[in-house]
Amino acid sequence: MRFHSGALALACMSCLLLPGAAARADPKAIADARHSVVVLLPDWPKGRVRAEEPEGSAVVVADGHWLVTADHVLGPAKGARIRLADGRLIDTEIAARDRESDLAFLRIAEALPPIEFAGDPEVATTACAIGNSFGLGVAVTCGVVSATGRGGVGFNDIEDFVQTDAAVNPGASGGALVDEYGRLIGILSAIYTKANDGDLGVNFAVSAPLTAVLLEKIQADGRLAHLRLGVSLVETRPGPEAAGLEVRAVEAGGLAEQAGLRAGDVVVAVDGAPVSSVAGLRGRLARETGGSSLKIRRAGEVADISVRYAIGDN
Repeated sequence: MRFHSGALALACMSCLLLPGAAARADPKAIADARHSVVVLLPDWPKGRVRAEEPEGSAVVVADGHWLVTADHVLGPAKGARIRLADGRLIDTEIAARDRESDLAFLRIAEALPPIEFAGDPEVATTACAIGNSFGLGVAVTCGVVSATGRGGVGFNDIEDFVQTDAAVNPGASGGALVDEYGRLIGILSAIYTKANDGDLGVNFAVSAPLTAVLLEKIQADGRLAHLRLGVSLVETRPGPEAAGLEVRAVEAGGLAEQAGLRAGDVVVAVDGAPVSSVAGLRGRLARETGGSSLKIRRAGEVADISVRYAIGDN
């Protein structure tokens, strides 16, 4: 289990059972989604086994031959197997790893039931976590969606998190956060904690839209390359105006210059979502495939700028 700045820790996950939330979930849909989550067994190099979380979780996606998990679950592993509910072990091929978003994609020869993707969930709706907590096997517990579009939390260079109050524990990272219909809303990734590994009910999953775009990239190009705006940004100081990211420098010929961004501009939103951190801005950009609309503040005026790009741009 990793800590960040004495306050944050990457973890693998389970969930706090909230009777009211659980009652709103469709049991059959959740049971179907559970069949799309498997135990992930990284092949650790000799002497580098992580005793606190030797197993993780993964989610079956796309045509059933693809898996997605949290990249930190693999750690130094060069390979991995999955364990099914009946105890069978299946070899996987690691297709792509992305430390910037904490996602990794694997392939398997045998098709398994894939999970259905959802879009962004509504705050305060049901969220159920499905994962291999403490290596006990895949299980389901439920909470609620606390927030969406979280960025700047401090875990990853690219962040677009669904926040949930579901309690989390080692073993479920890489598992599924689903809505009441069993549709994927996020890949379980991290917890916020202070001083120890105990759950504080502030936990994070990489959003389904971001996951889907990165899956599309690896399927189309065989690799992952993230968009570069070609701009230097710093967070604005707290004050009477909306928080954002100030443009300090613009790279000649880059996407930012082509879009008309200038030094001194302040980016306050991407596609209507407020941004106040570089990781959050990169998360919003990374989930789009054709371009984004930036709301900027320039010389006291607010304007919209369109940034156009293709899925393979980097």
